[in-house]
Amino acid sequence: MDQVNVPSQCGRRIRIAIVDDHPMVREGLRAFLQLAEDMDVVAEASSGVEAVQICQTEAIDVILMDLVMPGPLDGVEAMRKILAFHDGIRVIALTSYASYGKSQTAIQLGASGFLHKDVSPEELLFAIRQSVQGRMLIETRVFDAFRKTEKQKDPAFESLTHRETEVLDAMGKGLSNKEIAAKLRITDKTVKVHVSNILRKLCVSDRTQAVVAAARCGWLTMEADETP
Repeated sequence: MDQVNVPSQCGRRIRIAIVDDHPMVREGLRAFLQLAEDMDVVAEASSGVEAVQICQTEAIDVILMDLVMPGPLDGVEAMRKILAFHDGIRVIALTSYASYGKSQTAIQLGASGFLHKDVSPEELLFAIRQSVQGRMLIETRVFDAFRKTEKQKDPAFESLTHRETEVLDAMGKGLSNKEIAAKLRITDKTVKVHVSNILRKLCVSDRTQAVVAAARCGWLTMEADETP
């Protein structure tokens, strides 16, 4: 199926801002995204300072944010300011091999996705649509890079029950609570309890941090979910 023409389920067109200090990158992203029938590129910025400014004047749903930019605010610091004052904006971090370290901070700030800069167009569209539905997507290469940054097991994971481990694995595949409930044949309420327990035991504040922590400690893989 042509992913360009698979609309999102948010009920309206997704308003996107592109933040990158390279004009050619912004032009390429804009040209592609304009082909998607459910997306509009409503703003562009070449620095972190400009990114903060456009969020004050434009209604934006998703920001594609380069993490490494010159100036007083790089992508991470711009993200910090934006998410502190604009709860409804989702930020997808565009990373490179040089910015994997910054990605750790971006996770703590609440980024909705992590994609390598040469991600396929289909994956980019999928990540944007997932983000507006409140889901998180980490591209395989970025995910694997997180896993390599720390080899030791975290004792906190030993305290997870078998069911909590199953829920965490499903979270790592980007499944929503409703989808996890269907996959594991349990109720939505039970899933919420398991997720809450996972966050408490791992001492993290959200699902993204839990998934990345699990990846770094070798508790998750990026194998495809074959459940129909």
